[in-house]
Amino acid sequence: MAGSEHNVSYWVESAPGPRRAALETDLEADVAVVGAGIVGLTAALLLKQAGKRVAVLEMAEVAGGVSGYTTAKITSGHGSIYSALESKHGAEVAARYAQANQEALASIAALVEQHQIDCDFERRANFVYATEDSGKAKITEEIEAARRAGLPVEMVLETDLPFEIAAAVKLEDQAQFHPRKYLLHLAELVEGDGSHVFERSRVIDLTEDSPCEVRTDAGAVTANDVIIATHYPFWDRALYFPRVHQKRSYIVAAKIRGPLPQGMYISIDEPVRSVRPLSAGSGTILVGGNGHAVGDARDTDENYATLEQWARERFDVESITHRWSSQDGTTVDLLPYVGTARRGSEHVFVATGFGKWGMTNGAMAGELIAALIATGQHRHASLFDPHRITLTASAPSFVKENVRVAQHMVGDRIAHPLKAPFEELGPGEAAVQGAGLNQVAGYRDEAGVLHAVSAVCTHLGCIVGWNPAERSWDCPCHGSRFDFDGKVLHGPATKDLPPK
Repeated sequence: MAGSEHNVSYWVESAPGPRRAALETDLEADVAVVGAGIVGLTAALLLKQAGKRVAVLEMAEVAGGVSGYTTAKITSGHGSIYSALESKHGAEVAARYAQANQEALASIAALVEQHQIDCDFERRANFVYATEDSGKAKITEEIEAARRAGLPVEMVLETDLPFEIAAAVKLEDQAQFHPRKYLLHLAELVEGDGSHVFERSRVIDLTEDSPCEVRTDAGAVTANDVIIATHYPFWDRALYFPRVHQKRSYIVAAKIRGPLPQGMYISIDEPVRSVRPLSAGSGTILVGGNGHAVGDARDTDENYATLEQWARERFDVESITHRWSSQDGTTVDLLPYVGTARRGSEHVFVATGFGKWGMTNGAMAGELIAALIATGQHRHASLFDPHRITLTASAPSFVKENVRVAQHMVGDRIAHPLKAPFEELGPGEAAVQGAGLNQVAGYRDEAGVLHAVSAVCTHLGCIVGWNPAERSWDCPCHGSRFDFDGKVLHGPATKDLPPK
């Protein structure tokens, strides 16, 4: 799961869904899909409609990962993305990115209407706003770039937020929804006629051959093609880990008195603040922000506290009903990687690096990969090609992030910030003991039981740190996450932390 049971998202809690069987025997299919989020289920449904037998393998439950821990905005208004893309790649690339996301929004809307999916789908305007006068120039720059990209944006100086803004980019006819209700319905549409959706079926290995074989603990799926839709590719033969930087961000759901904001909002100010109504008539808003590199924040509970404080200072908050966090990857050149898993591969496909905008980008990725498998082509394939070379656009981010990784890889082995004797730990506390690659991570649960595992990430050997808000061990180098007993929650790691 993207969050622990300690912080379950509203989407997951409010739509439990049916419990699906795990894969328990070997199976043959045309396409194996690893991951039952928006990428995997979009691709699976389109491939089934194209006449393919599809087997979806989900480690936890449908939409129980990142797709169930999102703000669930369906929009092409991705912060200041168009001015950034134009600066890095030129106006044509920015326009193609806008087109791809507008088409993805339309495809989600079409599926909702075609299949009458009850998922709180609501059309709303999207706003990218600045609260300081110093941000007006950036808003103007983004409006000009977005217009050149073909988006019908306008500048506004007022919104229905209960505080003043300096300026905002307004994009009409965007949308929001309940992502888990939507994806549970897609899963139902996938099942049947030789296609399957399996839960609690963790993939442990993949053999790329003709055909490919995807193995779980209990059985294997043999398929002509494989889609790795696990948010971060667990099968990394193209070295995505230095090119996709993972961040965590936080959300609180606040029941408020008074009118709900009608739009969806995100600031260009730092720290970023995202606001959207939960749904019409809910009386609840979602407030998000406080993103940071995975493993870099020691007091993660503070991120929830500052979001709650921000909400209470601006809205008449009655109560905080839910809180959760999520993990997102951003590529070094800001464009997602969607396509073949490695150069020369013909049968294994990946999608990753959505830059916190996974609803439209994820739907786009699922459609793109389905088209590549069914027809061998897609109009946006070259734009999102995982093997593109964009040295000028990529170099600054690549260098900055990998310097940070090197500092953790060396520094945490010498002097880990959580070093403390386990015997001093109280309930709910964690520490790291030992030195170098012999360090042990220990967490004492509320019953007083100590859970000790290796502190060495099974990906590339960095030393994990404790995330108190989610009760997980997080790797600061490449974003792998493990529960307190060492089980993998997020890749790129594929192996659990061994018990100690």
